[in-house]
Amino acid sequence: MKRIAYDEIESLLEDLGDIPTLPSIATAIMEKTLDSQVNARQIAQMVERDQALAVKVLKVANSPFYRRIKEISTIRGAVVLLGFNVLKSIVLSISVINLFNDKEKRSLDFYKFWQHSIACAVCAKAIANKVSPSSAEDAFIAGLLHDLGKVVADQLICKKGEYREVLEVMNRANSDIIEVENSIVGVDHATLGMYIMEKWNLPPLLCRTVGCHHSLADSGEDAETRQLCAIVHVADIVTNHLGLGLGQTDRGFVDPAILKGLNLSSHDIQDISLTLKDSISSISDEMGIPKAEPKTYFEVLQFANAQLGKLSLDLEQKKMALERRTVELSSLNQMSSQLQSSLKLSDIVNILASNTLTILEAKKTRCIMRLSNLRIMITESFWLNNVPHTRSGMASATKELLERSNAVYPKGVNFIYAPLKVDNKIIGVLEAMPQEGISQEESNQKLLLLRTVAEVGAQAIQRAMLITKNIKAQRLAAVSKTAIAANHEINSPLTTILLKLDMIVKEASVNKSVIDSLQEIKNEAIKIKSIVKKMLEISDVVETSYIKDEKMLDLHHGSGAQNAASPPLQDARPAPAGPEDGAGFEDYLTENDDRKTSSGKVRAKSLSDATPGFEDYMEQQTDELSKKITQVSGAPLASDTPGFEDYLE
Repeated sequence: MKRIAYDEIESLLEDLGDIPTLPSIATAIMEKTLDSQVNARQIAQMVERDQALAVKVLKVANSPFYRRIKEISTIRGAVVLLGFNVLKSIVLSISVINLFNDKEKRSLDFYKFWQHSIACAVCAKAIANKVSPSSAEDAFIAGLLHDLGKVVADQLICKKGEYREVLEVMNRANSDIIEVENSIVGVDHATLGMYIMEKWNLPPLLCRTVGCHHSLADSGEDAETRQLCAIVHVADIVTNHLGLGLGQTDRGFVDPAILKGLNLSSHDIQDISLTLKDSISSISDEMGIPKAEPKTYFEVLQFANAQLGKLSLDLEQKKMALERRTVELSSLNQMSSQLQSSLKLSDIVNILASNTLTILEAKKTRCIMRLSNLRIMITESFWLNNVPHTRSGMASATKELLERSNAVYPKGVNFIYAPLKVDNKIIGVLEAMPQEGISQEESNQKLLLLRTVAEVGAQAIQRAMLITKNIKAQRLAAVSKTAIAANHEINSPLTTILLKLDMIVKEASVNKSVIDSLQEIKNEAIKIKSIVKKMLEISDVVETSYIKDEKMLDLHHGSGAQNAASPPLQDARPAPAGPEDGAGFEDYLTENDDRKTSSGKVRAKSLSDATPGFEDYMEQQTDELSKKITQVSGAPLASDTPGFEDYLE
């Protein structure tokens, strides 16, 4: 157990004034009882100097807990009949209780505190009488003072009521009190109690026992100290289980190894527990503490059953939570497998939206992807007749769109979202509307899960983008290689044809119509040569799906001088069926963004150059997505509709 240094304790107490000190009479009696030359008359004279103390000593001495054969009428008689050690423990007990009961009450319930302390003292003495009768009074004092640090912390350190937080955490979470005190107060009660007792010059055996009653391993090698620590440790647990504590009645059970070390059995502890009631009641009355009734055996059994039921419920809840996590991980793994086989952006987004709906058990999810400065793709998944549906569409990436899209979610409904990042650039956002009635803790857990889904999705997008880049590079290399070979193979026969045509036109004496036909053949041959030359200027190759699922390659050309006699290639093919038919990453692939077309116009800017881009709306904490999206513009849509009717092209 980690212990705070004494200089740190002193720094905690240095602004609090003097540390409470024992009355001089108590200190003097403690010292005198250690003197082998002292007699009963001297001790009695010391006690009689404090009349209030003397009256209480006689009352306690005559209680059933201490009373022998006849009534004790004088202090000297008490010393003779009870002995120095018993008188010492009585005086010390009365002095300490009086010392702290006069203090301002804060978070600690003093009655319950002293009820537990007296009960622990009585129980410790009973255990010691079985184990080592000579240490019975030391066990009583150590049991009485074992939690002294709690009242010191509550009165002197936690002046703003911090110790109430310690008690609340203990009762709510059943945590280790030493760890909780160190975290909240800065020092634990065992260390603080030992520190105060050493300042009072109490015997080292008692100080060490109080300091180590929660951690027997720190009690050292001295057999007497280890035994007394074990006795107080067992007494503390027993009295807590009997309901004589500060609310923490389920602090665990006695370690069988500790009982074995004390030569005790569980039956011995049960016998001691049954005899505590009368002893605790008698001495509590005489010391001015309202007596507490220990729980009966039946009540303890009831409490144990209740604790077992609570433990069973906790285990069942943990089991259910573990099963949910298993299902979530399985769903994430299944989604990851689907993403691995998908290279088209539209497919990836559909997988993300639909799986997010089922993994988070949400009412509705949607994924917004920025394709360019002017276009966004919106994909939404929702439940319709208890069946998940997904719908996608393209829209204009304008501020008006985001304001119009407020109607997607009903007014006042909170939603959670996570950004989709590729190369540290936000290219989209994944949103979810949780089911109604979930707690804040559940909402936070779903947010963490959504971020995990978004991270997996972003990795899939980045992977698909890289594969798309590689495919395009391979196609371009293949087409370029083909173009070079074709240029070499076609140029030679074309050159021969052109030369022969020139010779025929110059030498042949034919009519004008024949010459015109030959000239037309020549012009067409020149066009072919120009086309072959332009094949060397191909900068991009894009596969596009056309009508009837035909796959064709669009050849994009880089800059180059246009030959007047060699017009550019004319593309007479039909328009594509839709922008989503391709892989969908053309707007993100920036390797050719800075190239100019043959007409001198600059291609669309890359994500990093786009200003303003969709990032303005995607960053967390922005008004558009974190505030405006929950403000409905117009009448809200029905919950079973996709929600895109207002703006999908």
